[in-house]
Amino acid sequence: MLYIEHLFLWAVLYSFLGWVYESILVSIQERRPVNRGFLNGPLCPIYGAGAVLAIVVLTPLRNIPAAPVVMFLLGALGASALEYATSWTMERIFHARWWDYSHFRFNINGRICLIGAIVFGVFGIIIVDVAQPWVERWTAMIPMPAFHILAAVLALACLVDFIVTVVGFIGFHERLGEFTRLLERGKERMADRIDLGGALQQYTDAAADRLQTYRDAATGKVRRLSENLPDMPVPVPVTRLYGRLLGALSYQQRRMLRSFPRMTSPEYGDLIRKLREKLVRK
Repeated sequence: MLYIEHLFLWAVLYSFLGWVYESILVSIQERRPVNRGFLNGPLCPIYGAGAVLAIVVLTPLRNIPAAPVVMFLLGALGASALEYATSWTMERIFHARWWDYSHFRFNINGRICLIGAIVFGVFGIIIVDVAQPWVERWTAMIPMPAFHILAAVLALACLVDFIVTVVGFIGFHERLGEFTRLLERGKERMADRIDLGGALQQYTDAAADRLQTYRDAATGKVRRLSENLPDMPVPVPVTRLYGRLLGALSYQQRRMLRSFPRMTSPEYGDLIRKLREKLVRK
């Protein structure tokens, strides 16, 4: 039980360090402050899980021949497998993909990529050979009663945070479906206001000797207008709907849009992108 408490406390610490790393990295990429992380608190649990996995698996290999190479390869493969499984599971549960590496070369389904695997492999060596010995000395200095209390308080805080996050985000996919139907109705109403007959009349009222020519031109124009209508820019009144749609999202749903700039959905990716752009500009 004591070892489990140690692993949990180490996981929390590395989750915090992962949150710092991710927040700085993504903030630089997005050129705006980004509070990265699935939870409300300053934690990225996937980093804590990956670090604990590295500690358990890689530490016994520190003294074998070619240890750095073996540790690097196992760290890269293990972390990539964890990241892929996490991405797949979260997409199945929430119907959204939280990160996407499709813009990187040598990626697998956009869930993992080569550069990420290399970084994780290096991190695995740093954690086991550099960070973890110091962390173990630090945790050994905590009096046992305080250690148990700290572990219990952090476990309770993480559990509450997880529940609040999940409950607040549930229904995001369904809400996007409602938004899509609302926007489609708005576009249909705007399309009905377009006076196609007026466009035709503009040409048929021309000089009598060129009536047929203008009529043919008008017919072609109306046809092209009808064909291109679905691809036309969203009218201003419909654009304003995005602000109202954001107001209908929960705090957790809006937070996820900010925290994960590449979060997307197989069904509503374009809508998520437009909502995020509107949210970031506010």
